[in-house]
Amino acid sequence: MDFKSQIVRDMKVFHNPAEMAELLDIYYNGNCYTVPVVMDHTQVKDRPTTADHAEGINQIDCVAYMALTDIGIVPQKGASIEIGTEQTGYTEYQISNANCEDGEVILEMVVYAE
Repeated sequence: MDFKSQIVRDMKVFHNPAEMAELLDIYYNGNCYTVPVVMDHTQVKDRPTTADHAEGINQIDCVAYMALTDIGIVPQKGASIEIGTEQTGYTEYQISNANCEDGEVILEMVVYAE
């Protein structure tokens, strides 16, 4: 098996909801996509308050991975996206970076929360 074939095989495991991914709803640009997503690198940071002096609001950074074949698009940097389920609720993120590498959509996102 060559390297590219192995990557495709590994991605099927990575994006499998029975293995690593979760089946989530993604609302983007007026459309809903229900696809396997791996949410990773969730990190809470203290937000600089120099501009507005609002205390108690944190910046949360995270990365979402999904197969391009599942979602069919690469959302744009700077756009809003909602991710979640009816059971757990939805979170609206701002996309700070969007890439597609080897058939995998990688979204770096940020949200502000208390």
